[in-house]
Amino acid sequence: MPFISLHDYNLQMVTKDIKEILPVEIISITGGLLAGTMLTFAAGEIYLIPGFLILLPGFLEMRGNISGSLSARLSAGLFLGAVKPKFAGGKILKGNIVASFALVVFLSLFLGMIAYAASSYFFGVAEIKIILIALIAGILSNVVEIPLTIMATFWLFRHGYDPNNIMGPYVTTTGDIISILSLLIAIVII
Repeated sequence: MPFISLHDYNLQMVTKDIKEILPVEIISITGGLLAGTMLTFAAGEIYLIPGFLILLPGFLEMRGNISGSLSARLSAGLFLGAVKPKFAGGKILKGNIVASFALVVFLSLFLGMIAYAASSYFFGVAEIKIILIALIAGILSNVVEIPLTIMATFWLFRHGYDPNNIMGPYVTTTGDIISILSLLIAIVII
């Protein structure tokens, strides 16, 4: 076995990290543009809902943060051997799914109430629908985003990639796109 110096090893690790991170960051930027474009096409409906623009930034951040935390916990479990890279149950996986779902429901309600209170205070328009929109959109986005996050984390780990390098930009991008679609669907439902 040939001797590899510490410098060469560090250079190999940096090169590997750049090869994993750079393409995902480019995709993340493109996905953010796509999400913004989708939002632009629905601007007419959005302007009719008092408090929607107050709700939007927090809702988008919530989705990426919860999915990012889920991915990080799963990645740690995978590297420690506490989680197996398959969907076949397991106490840790089930607990993380329940925690992520509960966080989204609670925070969606909270964000909806903040948007309701702010639009009532600043604009004098008290529309309870904003709370329902936030809750429905949170549940819809969770139903799609949680399985995507779990499957991508497991797939990356099984194929020799470090999910910690890739999943941050991935969940941010998918979270933005799915969140905007979920909000638009919730508006149609309400």
